[in-house]
Amino acid sequence: MTTKLRPQALDPASAPAGRSGNSSQAVQWSTEAFAALVQKISAHFDAGLTAAQLHALAGMPAECDIDALADCLDEVGIDVEAIASVPDIEIAQFEGIGLMVFNQQTWLFSMDENTAQILFTQLDTGEQRDWRAFRRIQRSDPDLLVRFYARAKEAFAVVPGWESHWFFGPIWKNRHFFTQAGIAAFLTNVFALGVSMFSLVVYNKIIPAQAMSSLFVLVSGMALLILADYAVKVTRAKFISAAGMDADLQIADRLFAKVMDVQLKARSGQVGTLANVLKEYEQIREFLTSAALVSVIDIPFAVIFLVAIGMIGEWMLAPVLGGIFILVLVNTWLQPRLKRIAETNFRDGSTKHAVLVEALTGLETVKTLGAGGILRRRFRQVLARQTEIAEQSKQYAHLSANLTQEVQQVVQIAVIAVGAVTLSQGSFGFGAIIACTMLASRALLPFAQVSQLLVRINQMITGYRALNQLMKAPSEHDAGDRYLTRGVFKGDIRLEDVSFRYPGQKGDALKGMSLHIKAGEKVAIVGRVGSGKTTIGKLIAKLYLPDQGHIRIDDIDVNQIDPSALRLQIGYVGQEPWLMAGNIEQNILLGAGSVGTPDLLWASWLAGVDRFVDQHPEGYKMPVRERGDSLSGGQRQAITIARALIKRPPILILDEPTSAMDARTERAFVERFQQEKLQATIILITHRSSLLQMVDRVILVDEGRCLASKTVAEFLQARNIAAAN
Repeated sequence: MTTKLRPQALDPASAPAGRSGNSSQAVQWSTEAFAALVQKISAHFDAGLTAAQLHALAGMPAECDIDALADCLDEVGIDVEAIASVPDIEIAQFEGIGLMVFNQQTWLFSMDENTAQILFTQLDTGEQRDWRAFRRIQRSDPDLLVRFYARAKEAFAVVPGWESHWFFGPIWKNRHFFTQAGIAAFLTNVFALGVSMFSLVVYNKIIPAQAMSSLFVLVSGMALLILADYAVKVTRAKFISAAGMDADLQIADRLFAKVMDVQLKARSGQVGTLANVLKEYEQIREFLTSAALVSVIDIPFAVIFLVAIGMIGEWMLAPVLGGIFILVLVNTWLQPRLKRIAETNFRDGSTKHAVLVEALTGLETVKTLGAGGILRRRFRQVLARQTEIAEQSKQYAHLSANLTQEVQQVVQIAVIAVGAVTLSQGSFGFGAIIACTMLASRALLPFAQVSQLLVRINQMITGYRALNQLMKAPSEHDAGDRYLTRGVFKGDIRLEDVSFRYPGQKGDALKGMSLHIKAGEKVAIVGRVGSGKTTIGKLIAKLYLPDQGHIRIDDIDVNQIDPSALRLQIGYVGQEPWLMAGNIEQNILLGAGSVGTPDLLWASWLAGVDRFVDQHPEGYKMPVRERGDSLSGGQRQAITIARALIKRPPILILDEPTSAMDARTERAFVERFQQEKLQATIILITHRSSLLQMVDRVILVDEGRCLASKTVAEFLQARNIAAAN
């Protein structure tokens, strides 16, 4: 017996019979065991979710339980379901891989093709047991018993392309909520017929016959109907809210994950523009969780009222159909204009957001240069265009609202007029006219509401298209990527005829660059500004891929190495130190995983962080503002150096690591660095001669090419001779 679980959480209510609903929640693994489970289970399905990818993309969860495990595996298309007990495992039909926690031991089990039996393997020791050894376990004994299985491929999906889509996938997963909301909408619209039928019966039957007792029965029935209608509407709102919230969480998480994993070369535009694209999701979120969605759901059920009008009033249906036709015609005319307005407004919004982000991030520079007026002028220009577009949008919205109201009034008058003509011919009674008038209003209502929502709908569509363009950009971990699994790198690095050009640039940053850095070698890369030094470091860290040529680490092309696994073994210090809001300890440990206090203190000592942390009363809890604005440039650099060192990586790339440090701090850093004698391949990118005592060899680059490779002494001698001449 199996019970399917939602990937987002293991619901205690769906726990197998005979076990406590909280038992599965109590199961916790260590971070190492959790990473091993993720790797082994995903490898069973050839999904290849490595520990490095888990660390880089999802991060190690705060609680390593079955819910977190289901979340991680859901990313690679693996679902989970509960199994009641070991005897309930159907051997003949068993597929996938199972997980059992019993007596504080974690077992993985799957079908053994040789024996055609279920084979259990202990996670820590690798001990294997046959299925028969566990078949007598009672239902209450296992702390956890689940099965993992691969999600249906797109070729066999119910709606091909939807189940894995970043937007429609989460909505499709919650289709049962939307189906229930649709059923509730059908019921509310059927109940709405009750008031019209009540009017019909009262005017045609009750009043002429003076049947007050029958009226009392009808009123009592209508009271019950109204209560039922209220309950159904509340239930419908809860269904839509539940579906919208769940889909919202998944979609927002996928969007942010995409931003974190997108290839830097594929990222176009300014940071503010990208932030504005993500901000557009608010339009979609608001629509998914608002009453606007109810109006859209109600449109198909307008047929109920049209059928009722046709049955009761016959020709009184004609004005209603005419009104709907006019509303559709008006909306069709407005749609391309509102679409154009929404797209223009989106572009202007992106520009405005970019100006704001630039001004706020560089506020000190703007103030010192007195450039506030220039940025203010740019902001006013964009704001003026947005105001003009907003005015056009309001005019169209008012036009739509006014036309809709007039159409509703005309339809109501026409229904009454047609009803009066048919009444004079003796075809219908007064009740039919009143009932059809009420039904006409209900039939037109969803179309009228959608007319008023056209502006929001177009904003949502424009935002979706921008987000969809982002989601189509190539990622570092695209579906189907398979990488070699490596241990610790030695650090041998080769660039073979590498050429590279940054996106949007006309010239190549590197042109046929070739160099070789041996494992454990300490090398400085020097050259003029714009010669390609920094680009070499970025390519080695696989922040970008070369346009031509090959980069090999330990004789393996970096295209075959998982970028997450590669960067776990590279300590990278960029030219511009980046810190997040928090404290110094959090910034040093950022991305370091599980490291101890000794590693923190060692890295801080080597980088020189201890020199200013020890002077502060809060020590390593010393607060850090956004981007490290509360610290000096040298302090920020020291923290980023410590962050690169704390993992003790076999490859260390230092790009101008001391450019903001004073001479004394730099000298102390060099002395400690020489004293420590790190066993790592070190690439030092610098202009400073004082740092060359940290390396054994100097590589000179210019215009994207390697010009020479010399010892430090030879390089200094050649430079002195050139300076003398």
